[in-house]
Amino acid sequence: MENNDLGEGRLAAFLNPKLNAGLTLVFIAFFLIISPLLPGVSWFRLGDFTLDMVNFYHTVMIPFAFLLILYTSELLGLSAFIRKAINISTIPVLVLTVLGMAFFYPSSTQYADYVLQALRDVWMLVVAILFLIGLLIFPFRSKERFRLIWGSYFLILAATVSAGIAAVMGMVYEYGNLFGYSSIPFFNSMVNSWGGLQTFLGNLVTSHSHEMLPAVMGGIVAVAAVSFKYEKLSSVKRNMVNAGMVISLFGVIAMTYLYIISSFGTYVIPTLFPFGPGGMDGLAEDDTMTGIVGWGALISLLGLYYAAKSEKDAGDRLAMISEFFVWLATMAVMVGVGYAIEFNEAFFGFGSPGVPPNGGPGYLYDMAYTNGHLLYAFFMMPLIAGTLILIYRYAPTARVKILSSYLTVIGSVIGGFGLIYYVINLHWILEAIGLAFILLAIAVSSISFFITSSKEKESLNISAHTGWR
Repeated sequence: MENNDLGEGRLAAFLNPKLNAGLTLVFIAFFLIISPLLPGVSWFRLGDFTLDMVNFYHTVMIPFAFLLILYTSELLGLSAFIRKAINISTIPVLVLTVLGMAFFYPSSTQYADYVLQALRDVWMLVVAILFLIGLLIFPFRSKERFRLIWGSYFLILAATVSAGIAAVMGMVYEYGNLFGYSSIPFFNSMVNSWGGLQTFLGNLVTSHSHEMLPAVMGGIVAVAAVSFKYEKLSSVKRNMVNAGMVISLFGVIAMTYLYIISSFGTYVIPTLFPFGPGGMDGLAEDDTMTGIVGWGALISLLGLYYAAKSEKDAGDRLAMISEFFVWLATMAVMVGVGYAIEFNEAFFGFGSPGVPPNGGPGYLYDMAYTNGHLLYAFFMMPLIAGTLILIYRYAPTARVKILSSYLTVIGSVIGGFGLIYYVINLHWILEAIGLAFILLAIAVSSISFFITSSKEKESLNISAHTGWR
Protein backbone atom coordinates (compact mmCIF):
# COMPACT_ATOMS: atom_id res chain seq x y z
CA MET A 1 0.00 0.00 0.00
CA GLU A 2 2.83 2.35 0.95
CA ASN A 3 4.68 1.44 -2.27
CA ASN A 4 1.58 2.28 -4.29
CA ASP A 5 1.30 5.63 -2.53
CA LEU A 6 4.99 6.28 -3.19
CA GLY A 7 4.56 5.42 -6.86
CA GLU A 8 1.52 7.66 -7.15
CA GLY A 9 3.45 10.48 -5.48
CA ARG A 10 6.32 10.18 -7.93
CA LEU A 11 3.94 10.11 -10.89
CA ALA A 12 2.13 13.16 -9.51
CA ALA A 13 5.46 14.99 -9.35
CA PHE A 14 6.13 14.23 -13.02
CA LEU A 15 2.66 15.56 -13.88
CA ASN A 16 2.90 18.72 -11.76
CA PRO A 17 2.95 21.67 -14.21
CA LYS A 18 4.22 24.14 -11.63
CA LEU A 19 7.09 21.84 -10.64
CA ASN A 20 7.98 21.15 -14.27
CA ALA A 21 7.83 24.84 -15.16
CA GLY A 22 10.04 25.61 -12.16
CA LEU A 23 12.58 22.94 -13.13
CA THR A 24 12.76 24.26 -16.68
CA LEU A 25 13.17 27.86 -15.55
CA VAL A 26 15.90 26.86 -13.08
CA PHE A 27 17.61 24.99 -15.93
CA ILE A 28 17.52 28.16 -18.06
CA ALA A 29 18.75 30.40 -15.24
CA PHE A 30 21.56 27.96 -14.39
CA PHE A 31 22.94 27.89 -17.93
CA LEU A 32 22.68 31.66 -18.24
CA ILE A 33 24.68 32.07 -15.02
CA ILE A 34 27.43 29.57 -15.92
CA SER A 35 27.66 30.66 -19.57
CA PRO A 36 30.96 32.56 -19.08
CA LEU A 37 32.52 29.25 -18.03
CA LEU A 38 31.44 27.40 -21.17
CA PRO A 39 34.12 27.06 -23.88
CA GLY A 40 33.72 29.53 -26.73
CA VAL A 41 30.64 31.26 -25.29
CA SER A 42 31.28 34.98 -25.63
CA TRP A 43 28.20 37.17 -25.27
CA PHE A 44 29.67 40.39 -26.62
CA ARG A 45 31.49 40.02 -29.90
CA LEU A 46 30.96 42.23 -32.94
CA GLY A 47 28.78 40.59 -35.55
CA ASP A 48 26.67 37.46 -35.60
CA PHE A 49 26.81 34.63 -33.06
CA THR A 50 29.66 32.14 -33.34
CA LEU A 51 28.92 28.40 -33.59
CA ASP A 52 29.64 27.99 -29.86
CA MET A 53 27.26 30.83 -29.04
CA VAL A 54 24.57 29.39 -31.34
CA ASN A 55 24.84 26.06 -29.52
CA PHE A 56 24.53 27.79 -26.14
CA TYR A 57 21.61 29.88 -27.42
CA HIS A 58 19.70 26.74 -28.42
CA THR A 59 20.58 25.10 -25.09
CA VAL A 60 18.58 27.88 -23.42
CA MET A 61 15.90 28.70 -25.99
CA ILE A 62 14.69 25.19 -26.86
CA PRO A 63 13.78 24.49 -23.19
CA PHE A 64 12.21 27.96 -23.14
CA ALA A 65 10.02 27.05 -26.12
CA PHE A 66 9.06 23.87 -24.27
CA LEU A 67 8.25 25.94 -21.19
CA LEU A 68 5.87 28.13 -23.19
CA ILE A 69 4.10 25.06 -24.59
CA LEU A 70 3.83 23.52 -21.11
CA TYR A 71 2.41 26.69 -19.59
CA THR A 72 -0.01 27.46 -22.42
CA SER A 73 -1.42 23.93 -22.43
CA GLU A 74 -2.33 24.42 -18.76
CA LEU A 75 -3.55 27.98 -19.29
CA LEU A 76 -6.00 26.95 -22.01
CA GLY A 77 -6.95 23.71 -20.28
CA LEU A 78 -6.13 21.44 -23.21
CA SER A 79 -7.12 17.78 -22.99
CA ALA A 80 -5.75 15.81 -20.04
CA PHE A 81 -3.88 13.36 -22.29
CA ILE A 82 -2.02 16.17 -24.10
CA ARG A 83 -1.14 17.96 -20.87
CA LYS A 84 0.15 14.71 -19.34
CA ALA A 85 2.26 13.95 -22.41
CA ILE A 86 3.79 17.44 -22.32
CA ASN A 87 4.50 17.31 -18.58
CA ILE A 88 6.12 13.89 -18.84
CA SER A 89 8.38 15.26 -21.58
CA THR A 90 10.01 17.81 -19.25
CA ILE A 91 12.84 15.66 -17.91
CA PRO A 92 13.69 13.98 -21.24
CA VAL A 93 13.91 17.33 -23.04
CA LEU A 94 16.15 18.82 -20.35
CA VAL A 95 18.36 15.72 -20.09
CA LEU A 96 18.84 15.46 -23.86
CA THR A 97 19.67 19.17 -23.98
CA VAL A 98 22.31 18.80 -21.25
CA LEU A 99 23.84 15.77 -22.95
CA GLY A 100 23.84 17.60 -26.27
CA MET A 101 25.77 20.45 -24.67
CA ALA A 102 28.23 18.06 -23.00
CA PHE A 103 28.95 16.10 -26.20
CA PHE A 104 29.16 19.23 -28.35
CA TYR A 105 32.75 20.10 -27.41
CA PRO A 106 34.91 16.94 -27.75
CA SER A 107 35.55 16.13 -31.41
CA SER A 108 35.47 12.41 -30.54
CA THR A 109 31.81 12.63 -29.49
CA GLN A 110 30.60 14.77 -32.38
CA TYR A 111 28.31 12.14 -33.87
CA ALA A 112 26.88 11.30 -30.45
CA ASP A 113 26.08 15.01 -30.12
CA TYR A 114 24.26 14.97 -33.48
CA VAL A 115 22.19 11.98 -32.39
CA LEU A 116 21.31 13.42 -28.99
CA GLN A 117 20.33 16.82 -30.34
CA ALA A 118 18.35 15.20 -33.14
CA LEU A 119 16.45 13.09 -30.58
CA ARG A 120 15.72 16.22 -28.55
CA ASP A 121 14.54 18.12 -31.64
CA VAL A 122 12.28 15.27 -32.79
CA TRP A 123 10.85 14.95 -29.27
CA MET A 124 10.15 18.69 -29.25
CA LEU A 125 8.50 18.40 -32.66
CA VAL A 126 6.18 15.66 -31.36
CA VAL A 127 5.35 17.83 -28.33
CA ALA A 128 4.59 20.76 -30.64
CA ILE A 129 2.33 18.60 -32.82
CA LEU A 130 0.43 17.37 -29.76
CA PHE A 131 0.08 20.96 -28.60
CA LEU A 132 -1.17 22.00 -32.04
CA ILE A 133 -3.77 19.21 -31.99
CA GLY A 134 -4.91 20.44 -28.58
CA LEU A 135 -5.21 23.98 -29.94
CA LEU A 136 -7.30 22.81 -32.90
CA ILE A 137 -9.68 21.02 -30.53
CA PHE A 138 -9.90 23.93 -28.08
CA PRO A 139 -12.71 25.93 -29.79
CA PHE A 140 -14.96 22.86 -29.69
CA ARG A 141 -14.16 22.02 -26.06
CA SER A 142 -14.35 25.58 -24.69
CA LYS A 143 -16.80 27.38 -26.94
CA GLU A 144 -17.64 30.22 -24.55
CA ARG A 145 -14.03 30.98 -23.68
CA PHE A 146 -13.05 30.81 -27.35
CA ARG A 147 -15.74 33.38 -28.14
CA LEU A 148 -14.10 35.81 -25.70
CA ILE A 149 -10.41 35.24 -26.50
CA TRP A 150 -10.63 34.39 -30.21
CA GLY A 151 -8.02 37.01 -31.17
CA SER A 152 -5.38 35.60 -28.83
CA TYR A 153 -6.33 32.05 -29.75
CA PHE A 154 -5.71 32.54 -33.46
CA LEU A 155 -2.43 34.34 -32.76
CA ILE A 156 -1.25 31.47 -30.53
CA LEU A 157 -2.28 29.01 -33.26
CA ALA A 158 -0.46 30.92 -36.00
CA ALA A 159 2.63 31.46 -33.82
CA THR A 160 2.75 27.72 -33.06
CA VAL A 161 2.57 26.81 -36.76
CA SER A 162 5.14 29.48 -37.71
CA ALA A 163 7.59 28.46 -34.97
CA GLY A 164 7.12 24.82 -35.95
CA ILE A 165 7.94 25.62 -39.58
CA ALA A 166 11.02 27.54 -38.44
CA ALA A 167 12.07 24.54 -36.34
CA VAL A 168 11.70 22.19 -39.31
CA MET A 169 13.79 24.63 -41.38
CA GLY A 170 16.50 24.38 -38.74
CA MET A 171 16.39 20.58 -38.83
CA VAL A 172 16.52 20.49 -42.65
CA TYR A 173 19.47 22.90 -42.51
CA GLU A 174 21.38 20.75 -40.03
CA TYR A 175 20.86 17.63 -42.11
CA GLY A 176 21.98 19.36 -45.29
CA ASN A 177 24.94 20.98 -43.57
CA LEU A 178 26.15 17.62 -42.24
CA PHE A 179 25.27 15.19 -45.02
CA GLY A 180 23.99 17.11 -48.03
CA TYR A 181 20.87 15.92 -49.88
CA SER A 182 22.39 13.62 -52.49
CA SER A 183 20.80 10.64 -50.72
CA ILE A 184 17.38 12.20 -51.39
CA PRO A 185 17.45 12.61 -55.20
CA PHE A 186 14.12 14.40 -55.74
CA PHE A 187 14.86 16.95 -52.99
CA ASN A 188 18.46 17.36 -54.12
CA SER A 189 17.15 18.20 -57.58
CA MET A 190 14.91 20.89 -56.15
CA VAL A 191 17.77 22.32 -54.08
CA ASN A 192 19.85 22.62 -57.25
CA SER A 193 16.99 24.42 -58.98
CA TRP A 194 16.87 26.89 -56.07
CA GLY A 195 20.50 27.92 -56.56
CA GLY A 196 22.53 25.01 -55.23
CA LEU A 197 23.36 23.64 -51.81
CA GLN A 198 25.20 26.61 -50.30
CA THR A 199 22.61 29.15 -51.50
CA PHE A 200 19.80 26.99 -50.17
CA LEU A 201 21.47 26.46 -46.78
CA GLY A 202 22.20 30.18 -46.45
CA ASN A 203 18.58 31.09 -47.19
CA LEU A 204 17.31 28.35 -44.90
CA VAL A 205 19.32 29.30 -41.82
CA THR A 206 18.45 32.99 -42.32
CA SER A 207 14.74 32.19 -42.51
CA HIS A 208 14.97 29.88 -39.49
CA SER A 209 16.61 32.50 -37.27
CA HIS A 210 14.54 35.45 -38.51
CA GLU A 211 11.19 33.66 -38.28
CA MET A 212 11.47 31.80 -34.98
CA LEU A 213 11.76 34.65 -32.49
CA PRO A 214 9.07 36.98 -33.94
CA ALA A 215 6.71 33.98 -33.95
CA VAL A 216 7.59 33.16 -30.33
CA MET A 217 7.20 36.79 -29.25
CA GLY A 218 3.82 36.98 -30.99
CA GLY A 219 2.78 33.88 -29.10
CA ILE A 220 4.00 35.35 -25.81
CA VAL A 221 1.89 38.48 -26.37
CA ALA A 222 -1.22 36.37 -26.91
CA VAL A 223 -0.48 34.08 -23.95
CA ALA A 224 0.11 37.12 -21.73
CA ALA A 225 -3.26 38.60 -22.69
CA VAL A 226 -5.06 35.37 -21.77
CA SER A 227 -3.03 35.06 -18.55
CA PHE A 228 -4.05 38.59 -17.56
CA LYS A 229 -7.71 37.56 -17.97
CA TYR A 230 -8.62 40.07 -20.67
CA GLU A 231 -11.77 38.04 -21.36
CA LYS A 232 -13.23 39.68 -18.23
CA LEU A 233 -12.94 43.17 -19.74
CA SER A 234 -15.93 44.94 -21.25
CA SER A 235 -16.66 44.02 -24.86
CA VAL A 236 -15.20 47.29 -26.20
CA LYS A 237 -11.90 46.92 -24.34
CA ARG A 238 -11.74 43.21 -25.03
CA ASN A 239 -12.22 43.82 -28.74
CA MET A 240 -9.41 46.40 -28.67
CA VAL A 241 -7.13 43.60 -27.49
CA ASN A 242 -8.51 41.21 -30.10
CA ALA A 243 -7.96 43.83 -32.81
CA GLY A 244 -4.29 44.12 -31.85
CA MET A 245 -4.01 40.33 -31.93
CA VAL A 246 -5.45 40.24 -35.45
CA ILE A 247 -2.85 42.74 -36.65
CA SER A 248 -0.08 40.64 -35.10
CA LEU A 249 -1.71 37.57 -36.66
CA PHE A 250 -1.43 39.16 -40.11
CA GLY A 251 2.26 39.90 -39.45
CA VAL A 252 2.97 36.29 -38.39
CA ILE A 253 1.19 34.81 -41.43
CA ALA A 254 2.84 37.24 -43.86
CA MET A 255 6.37 36.75 -42.54
CA THR A 256 5.91 32.96 -42.48
CA TYR A 257 4.86 32.99 -46.14
CA LEU A 258 7.84 35.18 -47.06
CA TYR A 259 10.35 32.95 -45.30
CA ILE A 260 8.90 29.78 -46.86
CA ILE A 261 9.05 31.06 -50.44
CA SER A 262 12.50 32.60 -49.94
CA SER A 263 13.87 29.32 -48.53
CA PHE A 264 12.08 26.68 -50.60
CA GLY A 265 12.17 28.64 -53.83
CA THR A 266 13.95 31.46 -55.61
CA TYR A 267 12.13 34.46 -54.15
CA VAL A 268 14.54 37.17 -53.02
CA ILE A 269 13.19 39.35 -50.21
CA PRO A 270 13.29 42.93 -51.56
CA THR A 271 14.04 46.26 -49.94
CA LEU A 272 11.00 48.52 -49.73
CA PHE A 273 11.31 52.23 -50.55
CA PRO A 274 14.92 51.81 -51.78
CA PHE A 275 17.17 54.82 -52.20
CA GLY A 276 20.85 55.70 -51.87
CA PRO A 277 23.80 54.02 -53.65
CA GLY A 278 22.52 51.00 -55.54
CA GLY A 279 19.23 51.24 -53.61
CA MET A 280 20.88 49.86 -50.49
CA ASP A 281 18.99 52.15 -48.11
CA GLY A 282 15.41 51.15 -47.28
CA LEU A 283 13.35 48.73 -45.24
CA ALA A 284 13.58 44.99 -45.88
CA GLU A 285 10.17 43.47 -46.64
CA ASP A 286 10.51 40.74 -43.99
CA ASP A 287 11.41 43.29 -41.31
CA THR A 288 8.24 45.16 -42.22
CA MET A 289 6.19 42.03 -41.59
CA THR A 290 7.91 41.14 -38.32
CA GLY A 291 7.43 44.76 -37.24
CA ILE A 292 3.68 44.36 -37.76
CA VAL A 293 3.72 41.62 -35.11
CA GLY A 294 5.08 44.18 -32.65
CA TRP A 295 2.70 46.95 -33.71
CA GLY A 296 -0.23 44.65 -33.07
CA ALA A 297 1.09 43.95 -29.58
CA LEU A 298 1.29 47.67 -28.84
CA ILE A 299 -2.29 48.19 -30.07
CA SER A 300 -3.47 45.42 -27.76
CA LEU A 301 -1.95 47.38 -24.87
CA LEU A 302 -4.73 49.95 -25.27
CA GLY A 303 -7.13 47.32 -23.94
CA LEU A 304 -4.76 45.43 -21.65
CA TYR A 305 -4.03 48.67 -19.79
CA TYR A 306 -7.50 48.39 -18.27
CA ALA A 307 -6.81 44.80 -17.18
CA ALA A 308 -3.76 46.05 -15.27
CA LYS A 309 -5.68 49.04 -13.90
CA SER A 310 -8.41 46.80 -12.49
CA GLU A 311 -5.92 44.38 -10.90
CA LYS A 312 -6.16 44.78 -7.10
CA ASP A 313 -3.05 42.84 -6.08
CA ALA A 314 0.02 45.12 -6.17
CA GLY A 315 2.40 42.31 -7.14
CA ASP A 316 0.19 41.11 -10.00
CA ARG A 317 -0.35 44.65 -11.26
CA LEU A 318 3.38 45.41 -11.28
CA ALA A 319 4.15 42.14 -13.08
CA MET A 320 1.64 43.08 -15.77
CA ILE A 321 3.06 46.58 -16.18
CA SER A 322 6.59 45.18 -16.38
CA GLU A 323 5.46 42.75 -19.08
CA PHE A 324 4.04 45.62 -21.12
CA PHE A 325 7.25 47.61 -20.60
CA VAL A 326 9.28 44.71 -22.03
CA TRP A 327 7.15 44.83 -25.20
CA LEU A 328 7.70 48.58 -25.52
CA ALA A 329 11.44 48.32 -24.92
CA THR A 330 11.79 45.54 -27.48
CA MET A 331 9.93 47.55 -30.11
CA ALA A 332 12.02 50.64 -29.33
CA VAL A 333 15.20 48.69 -30.05
CA MET A 334 13.92 46.81 -33.10
CA VAL A 335 12.10 49.70 -34.77
CA GLY A 336 13.66 52.81 -33.29
CA VAL A 337 17.23 51.63 -33.80
CA GLY A 338 16.94 48.82 -36.34
CA TYR A 339 14.85 50.71 -38.88
CA ALA A 340 17.11 53.77 -38.54
CA ILE A 341 20.09 51.61 -39.50
CA GLU A 342 18.27 50.06 -42.46
CA PHE A 343 17.47 53.51 -43.85
CA ASN A 344 21.17 54.41 -43.56
CA GLU A 345 22.91 51.32 -44.90
CA ALA A 346 25.10 53.50 -47.14
CA PHE A 347 26.93 54.29 -43.91
CA PHE A 348 26.41 51.03 -41.98
CA GLY A 349 27.12 48.85 -45.01
CA PHE A 350 25.21 45.75 -43.86
CA GLY A 351 28.12 45.04 -41.52
CA SER A 352 30.60 44.74 -44.40
CA PRO A 353 33.70 46.87 -45.01
CA GLY A 354 33.98 48.55 -48.37
CA VAL A 355 32.41 51.25 -50.47
CA PRO A 356 28.62 51.54 -51.00
CA PRO A 357 26.75 49.64 -52.31
CA ASN A 358 29.13 46.80 -51.37
CA GLY A 359 29.78 47.97 -47.82
CA GLY A 360 30.03 51.11 -45.75
CA PRO A 361 32.40 53.09 -43.54
CA GLY A 362 30.30 52.42 -40.43
CA TYR A 363 30.20 48.65 -40.80
CA LEU A 364 31.55 48.10 -37.27
CA TYR A 365 28.56 49.93 -35.81
CA ASP A 366 26.23 47.69 -37.79
CA MET A 367 28.07 44.68 -36.37
CA ALA A 368 27.61 46.12 -32.88
CA TYR A 369 23.86 46.37 -33.48
CA THR A 370 23.76 42.81 -34.82
CA ASN A 371 25.40 41.53 -31.65
CA GLY A 372 23.57 43.85 -29.26
CA HIS A 373 20.05 43.30 -30.58
CA LEU A 374 20.49 39.52 -30.78
CA LEU A 375 21.33 39.50 -27.07
CA TYR A 376 18.68 42.03 -26.06
CA ALA A 377 15.64 41.66 -28.34
CA PHE A 378 16.14 38.07 -29.55
CA PHE A 379 17.38 36.51 -26.32
CA MET A 380 16.92 38.13 -22.92
CA MET A 381 13.72 40.08 -23.58
CA PRO A 382 11.73 37.04 -24.77
CA LEU A 383 13.06 35.11 -21.77
CA ILE A 384 11.95 37.72 -19.25
CA ALA A 385 8.63 38.29 -21.04
CA GLY A 386 7.84 34.59 -20.64
CA THR A 387 9.15 34.53 -17.07
CA LEU A 388 6.92 37.42 -15.95
CA ILE A 389 3.84 35.57 -17.18
CA LEU A 390 4.88 32.52 -15.19
CA ILE A 391 5.42 34.37 -11.92
CA TYR A 392 2.13 36.23 -12.41
CA ARG A 393 0.43 32.83 -12.24
CA TYR A 394 2.71 30.82 -9.95
CA ALA A 395 4.81 33.07 -7.66
CA PRO A 396 3.81 32.38 -4.03
CA THR A 397 4.22 35.94 -2.73
CA ALA A 398 3.80 39.49 -3.97
CA ARG A 399 7.40 40.21 -2.92
CA VAL A 400 8.77 37.90 -5.61
CA LYS A 401 6.63 39.55 -8.27
CA ILE A 402 7.58 43.05 -7.16
CA LEU A 403 11.31 42.27 -6.96
CA SER A 404 11.37 40.53 -10.35
CA SER A 405 9.36 43.37 -11.90
CA TYR A 406 11.68 46.09 -10.62
CA LEU A 407 14.74 44.14 -11.78
CA THR A 408 13.11 43.72 -15.18
CA VAL A 409 12.31 47.41 -15.66
CA ILE A 410 15.78 48.50 -14.49
CA GLY A 411 17.46 45.94 -16.73
CA SER A 412 15.30 46.81 -19.74
CA VAL A 413 16.08 50.52 -19.44
CA ILE A 414 19.81 50.14 -18.85
CA GLY A 415 20.09 47.38 -21.47
CA GLY A 416 18.14 49.35 -24.08
CA PHE A 417 20.18 52.51 -23.65
CA GLY A 418 23.28 50.33 -23.38
CA LEU A 419 22.50 48.86 -26.80
CA ILE A 420 22.25 52.36 -28.28
CA TYR A 421 25.55 53.29 -26.62
CA TYR A 422 27.09 50.08 -27.99
CA VAL A 423 26.03 51.03 -31.54
CA ILE A 424 27.38 54.57 -31.15
CA ASN A 425 30.67 53.87 -29.34
CA LEU A 426 31.30 50.11 -29.74
CA HIS A 427 31.41 49.78 -25.93
CA TRP A 428 29.11 47.03 -24.63
CA ILE A 429 29.54 47.26 -20.85
CA LEU A 430 26.35 49.27 -20.26
CA GLU A 431 24.21 46.77 -22.14
CA ALA A 432 25.91 43.97 -20.22
CA ILE A 433 24.89 45.61 -16.92
CA GLY A 434 21.29 45.83 -18.11
CA LEU A 435 21.23 42.19 -19.19
CA ALA A 436 22.70 41.22 -15.79
CA PHE A 437 19.63 42.74 -14.11
CA ILE A 438 17.38 40.75 -16.45
CA LEU A 439 19.32 37.58 -15.62
CA LEU A 440 18.91 38.31 -11.93
CA ALA A 441 15.15 38.71 -12.42
CA ILE A 442 14.99 35.31 -14.14
CA ALA A 443 17.05 33.70 -11.37
CA VAL A 444 14.87 35.17 -8.59
CA SER A 445 11.74 34.06 -10.44
CA SER A 446 13.03 30.51 -10.92
CA ILE A 447 13.81 30.10 -7.22
CA SER A 448 10.33 31.29 -6.28
CA PHE A 449 8.79 28.13 -7.78
CA PHE A 450 10.24 26.17 -4.87
CA ILE A 451 9.06 28.56 -2.16
CA THR A 452 5.89 27.34 -0.48
CA SER A 453 3.37 30.00 0.48
CA SER A 454 1.45 29.93 3.76
CA LYS A 455 -1.72 28.87 1.90
CA GLU A 456 0.11 25.99 0.22
CA LYS A 457 1.62 24.89 3.55
CA GLU A 458 -1.87 24.87 5.08
CA SER A 459 -3.16 22.81 2.15
CA LEU A 460 -0.29 20.32 2.53
CA ASN A 461 -0.99 19.97 6.26
CA ILE A 462 -4.65 19.24 5.58
CA SER A 463 -3.67 16.65 2.96
CA ALA A 464 -1.26 14.98 5.41
CA HIS A 465 -3.91 14.67 8.11
CA THR A 466 -6.88 13.66 5.96
CA GLY A 467 -5.12 11.63 3.27
CA TRP A 468 -6.82 13.81 0.63
CA ARG A 469 -4.98 14.09 -2.68
